[in-house]
Amino acid sequence: MLIDRLKEIDSYPFHMPGHKRNTDLFRFDFTEIEATDDLHHPQGILKERMDKASEIYGTLSAKFLVNGSTCGILAAVCALTKEGDSVLMARNCHKSVYNAVLLKGLKPYYVCPKTDEKGICGGISPKDVEKALKESGARLFVMVSPTYEGVVSDIRAISEVCRSFGCILVVDEAHGAHFSFYDKFPISAVKLGADIVIQSLHKTLPALTQTGVLHICSDKIDRNEVFKYLSIFESSSPSYLLLSSADSCIDFMHSEKGQQLFDNYWAMLTEFRKKAKGYILDSDVIGKNDIFDLDLSRLVIFGGREAAEAIRKQNVELEMENVLYSVAISSIGDTQEGFDRLLKAFEACSPSAKQELKGNLGIVQPKIILTPKEAEAKDGERIPLNTAVGRICKEAVYIYPPGIPAVNKGEEITPEALELINAYIERGLKVVGIESGLIKVIN
Repeated sequence: MLIDRLKEIDSYPFHMPGHKRNTDLFRFDFTEIEATDDLHHPQGILKERMDKASEIYGTLSAKFLVNGSTCGILAAVCALTKEGDSVLMARNCHKSVYNAVLLKGLKPYYVCPKTDEKGICGGISPKDVEKALKESGARLFVMVSPTYEGVVSDIRAISEVCRSFGCILVVDEAHGAHFSFYDKFPISAVKLGADIVIQSLHKTLPALTQTGVLHICSDKIDRNEVFKYLSIFESSSPSYLLLSSADSCIDFMHSEKGQQLFDNYWAMLTEFRKKAKGYILDSDVIGKNDIFDLDLSRLVIFGGREAAEAIRKQNVELEMENVLYSVAISSIGDTQEGFDRLLKAFEACSPSAKQELKGNLGIVQPKIILTPKEAEAKDGERIPLNTAVGRICKEAVYIYPPGIPAVNKGEEITPEALELINAYIERGLKVVGIESGLIKVIN
């Protein structure tokens, strides 16, 4: 493993970083020297370890990421498109996809998942993908599976649709890095026909924050072009602490001890879900709203900000909160004490913390007037939010996480978008793109 190589190095460092590894804290914080290889031009230990990761996952190529899945998504979209191209994307994609569309000057088309009464996104329908590809002529489709809420789409069917149109499928599997290592979880997109899959190791596995891996899964991809863009978006001085963490994580998850930890975790999780029934989203949603499968490690809690605050008072911090639901992430790093504390926090929630809110809370069908890049080039002004219906949005408006825009730049602000934004504000959620009740629109 990479960490073993770092332990062997005892040369004096007349090179960066400036701490010179002279304390235990910085002992393995290396830079690119002959013994440690170069992430962007790997020929030694990093090539060896990434080849090993590719073998473990069963992909054509694997590339460690140290700037999170974000840099992998930016690189993939930019490598696979030319300025002015049409791109099909799921509306519930991460903001990095929207940023790639802006940077490359792409024309976006959207597939919108259905949402339930709480605003939880369902899966992406293969039939909707087929219809959108016919209409858009796009040769790239980018989608997220699993979603922030653990919803998994039928990737195999979607990949077959994409293949029939000569369209490349990129799957943001940032929240599903654990799928490949335990058979109780849904099957990873790397096995289901996706061309590129990007995963965040740190989100659900024991790895340092910012660690991820980009998988090239088909020979339709020019890997050198993808790697070129990775060298643009990713640091030219990658952290060897992060690289070692990614390498060690994958190796450990593939080991017998890793499987034992998964067995223990699965037993705790299964028992917890039984006791928490009625408080969390359960597997009975599979088959509804195009939900093909559900990641049971993801705990979607009925109750939004009020519920999250009640749970926080029990000294439990959640991953995210929306209008009518919140999300907790569980993983093999959890303990029985942690599950017990969360269950106790559920029981401490008052009925008012889970009250319903009428109105539109789902994905808003966008009305695109300009591409994001065209909108970026226009002058703008800030006006009162409630006077903005019919105007063209200058800045995306969303809550983060998960970052799904109520309205994106270049889109008309519709009554439905305004209703959703106001629901966010009324519930005390932090809304990106709204400042002091003002929204930025194009002059």
